[in-house]
Amino acid sequence: MTYDVSHKVGRGGHAKAFFRHIARDVDQAAGFSFPQKNPNIAVERTRLNSTFVNDGNGGFRRPESIDGRPPSDEFDDYLRRRLSTVSKSLRKDAVLIRGVVLQLDPKWFDQHNPGWREEGLNADAAKYTRAVVQWAQTEFGQRNIVGMSMHLDEVNPGLQLMMTPVTSDGRLAQKEFFKGPADLKRQHRDVRNAVAAEGYDVEYRVTERSKEHLSSSEFQARAIQLHRTATELEFERDISTRMKREMAERAIRLDEEERLVAEREKRATARENEVLQSRAMSAQQSEAVRKAWKHARELHESAQNAVAAVESDRERISQLAARLSAVPPFFERWLDRTKAGGHPLRARYEADVNRMRSELGIEKEFLTIPTDKEAGGLEL
Repeated sequence: MTYDVSHKVGRGGHAKAFFRHIARDVDQAAGFSFPQKNPNIAVERTRLNSTFVNDGNGGFRRPESIDGRPPSDEFDDYLRRRLSTVSKSLRKDAVLIRGVVLQLDPKWFDQHNPGWREEGLNADAAKYTRAVVQWAQTEFGQRNIVGMSMHLDEVNPGLQLMMTPVTSDGRLAQKEFFKGPADLKRQHRDVRNAVAAEGYDVEYRVTERSKEHLSSSEFQARAIQLHRTATELEFERDISTRMKREMAERAIRLDEEERLVAEREKRATARENEVLQSRAMSAQQSEAVRKAWKHARELHESAQNAVAAVESDRERISQLAARLSAVPPFFERWLDRTKAGGHPLRARYEADVNRMRSELGIEKEFLTIPTDKEAGGLEL
């Protein structure tokens, strides 16, 4: 957490210029536009600033435009009233105001209030800011706090608080409030303890700027330089953020392309498997057809061989039947006349022929014995 009290505002026109710098949001809202020396102010975000002036009754309120004057003049009015309580005349080199800069770590805003540039402070940031203001009232006295403004239109959010060093016995003595480096360290430690009590995780180290004593012009020059450096860093951070976002979007696109490629490869693999299965099935079918054709051919050949064998058997039987049927007429007559054992030999002959027919499986029509006797045939 930053604690900087190096800005001193003396007599002359410094105070009014400083007030217009601090209260630029309320002036802008009231239709007043004053040139700002800080080139890093983002005018479009000035409306997010929050400015308050001491109401003289123990509290703070928003500055207003009175009698056509800019609201920032209310700071000057309150300062005059507060200085009127000083018993001695003011010295020419008197310090009328000490600017107090109180700033939470910008990294904290990045992590816990990243939308501050568009939406302003969130609940936690507002709580810590109120804790800082309460500490300042206790440290410097509520009546000595001329006013304050939470600036959100610069590179980083920061509370600008204005205090006039009027002592309880009516003296204008800044050294009574800022007694040296050791006291500055004590103040820095106390303000960090105040926000730590609210839950803010502080880092306990003292910045070198808190030990400096700068005039208004020196402070403005230093502020401009610091803002310029911070702006350059913010610009680089924006570029880095944009590059990271583009890389993230590109990674998403690449993931989507990889997913589509994987799906295409998956479909191609499935199609290839289908083709292989189809080829395998075709090969199996072709082999089955080949085997069926071979078997049919073998059956055909077997049938042809069987037919040939049958034809051969029929031919052999026909020849045998012809031989059996070729009985000469004289033999027929001999069979009718000759007897054996008191019985005609023909009966025995026919019985033998029938037995042979039965053994050979010859049908009767293959074995026909002619009954007509050839004329002129030889007789015995």
